[in-house]
Amino acid sequence: MNSKIQESVFAIVLLSLSACVSSGKADYKASEVIERIGGKNETPDWATGEITMTEEKGNVIFINTTSLSGDSRSDACVKIASDSARTEILRHIKDNITASGQINEISATSDPGMESLTAFLSQGKLSGVSVQQKYWEKRVESNGSGERVLRLHCAAKVAISKSELNRQLREAVGQGGNPEIRQKLLDAQKTFIDGLSGEAQPK
Repeated sequence: MNSKIQESVFAIVLLSLSACVSSGKADYKASEVIERIGGKNETPDWATGEITMTEEKGNVIFINTTSLSGDSRSDACVKIASDSARTEILRHIKDNITASGQINEISATSDPGMESLTAFLSQGKLSGVSVQQKYWEKRVESNGSGERVLRLHCAAKVAISKSELNRQLREAVGQGGNPEIRQKLLDAQKTFIDGLSGEAQPK
């Protein structure tokens, strides 16, 4: 390549860079997976982050996803996802039950049954939750400035028997308090748990 052609190419490159800078627009590109756990060829449907809670074969399933820097350890990442799933399943249940249209009286907030259930779900006392599956993948993706960065994405699927979850929630409500409010709490629990059957709940 002669010097005039080189100068022309260099000028074009400079103009292109200048245009990008002056436009103030970041150059975003699609995320690209470069490595997956166990050499898998594709991301499992359950690990995409689209579904939070569902029901499978008599178990209530909860899925949590997290993302770390690409130089993080994969085992640490999946542990964070798993530990968070055990906590987030309680928060998700609490939000759905206490926000139910069946429990909208102001008096319910100070009812012993409501207080007991809220404490149970807030203090992480749900037992019998097991980790069923773990997954991680490394992706090259654009950050907020359009720069390409390496990220580690992880997911964990935890499960608890539907009947066991129902039992623990009923016990958490107890026998005291206003009978009408207690029944509404139990009805809200049943509606929530039964609503999981065959219907995945998106985030």
